[in-house]
Amino acid sequence: MDRSWMNARRISEEYEKGVLVFLQYVKENAKCVNGTYFCPCVCCLNQIRQDLDNLHDHLFMFGITRTYTVWTWHGEVLDQLVTSRGTNYVEEWMSDHLEDMIRDVGEDNFRRANLYDSLINDSEQLLYPGCTNFTRLSATLKLFSLKARNG
Repeated sequence: MDRSWMNARRISEEYEKGVLVFLQYVKENAKCVNGTYFCPCVCCLNQIRQDLDNLHDHLFMFGITRTYTVWTWHGEVLDQLVTSRGTNYVEEWMSDHLEDMIRDVGEDNFRRANLYDSLINDSEQLLYPGCTNFTRLSATLKLFSLKARNG
């Protein structure tokens, strides 16, 4: 399936036709949950579900994520790619897009990488020397719980 429309200007006829073909593909292949599908627009990034009308609007307002060329969130299976595009397509695609994928991970994710380790340390560190009832994490969670219940 031709995906060159993804790089076209959003006001072009090519982009409009491409969106309609994509939405038809979504209807036929994607997993629907309560009438919603993952939205591949630049804002939602396949993490938020939208109904087809909103999905259509988002693709025109924000544009589609240009690196989303294998529609795995919308029912495309890698086996389909291998048979329809040749056996080396997946390997070529991976090597062509590896740098983009690494860049997409972004600096924010690297900053959050140590969050898990920090939570583990806080769950093991006592609140103060000699305290046996609370760790730093359990005391923090207790305070948040009290605040949530009582404002």
